[in-house]
Amino acid sequence: MTAEVYQEAMSIMNLDVEAKREQALSSLIKQNRLMVETYNKRVKKKSFKVDDLVWKVRLPRGHKDYFYGKWTSQWEGPFRVVKIYSGDSYGLQHADGRMMKTNINGKFIKAYHPTIWEKYAQNIQKSFPEFWENMQKE
Repeated sequence: MTAEVYQEAMSIMNLDVEAKREQALSSLIKQNRLMVETYNKRVKKKSFKVDDLVWKVRLPRGHKDYFYGKWTSQWEGPFRVVKIYSGDSYGLQHADGRMMKTNINGKFIKAYHPTIWEKYAQNIQKSFPEFWENMQKE
């Protein structure tokens, strides 16, 4: 094999390697884009406005009440959002109007939806007002 033939074979191999590198890079970019899209499908962006009602996680997390055991609620509330700070932090107010002493990060709160028992009580109150009044007196 002469030097010129060898040089030509090496340059063809180098072109082949460059093409494979470009192919691998485009494949990595495509896989990364797909991974980001898949992740973002499952992530739910939470943002709250002033006067929204929210649940707050009970801290320390995982604490179980002796009486309720594993049925101990992990959330407490409702609380009202009164101030929004930078960095996804919120100032909350108790239902009776007292302010919480510290701000809370957005990952520890979620939107308030009445529990089944609260909905049940509202339905009874609307449907049977006399019965509801008598229950409240007792």
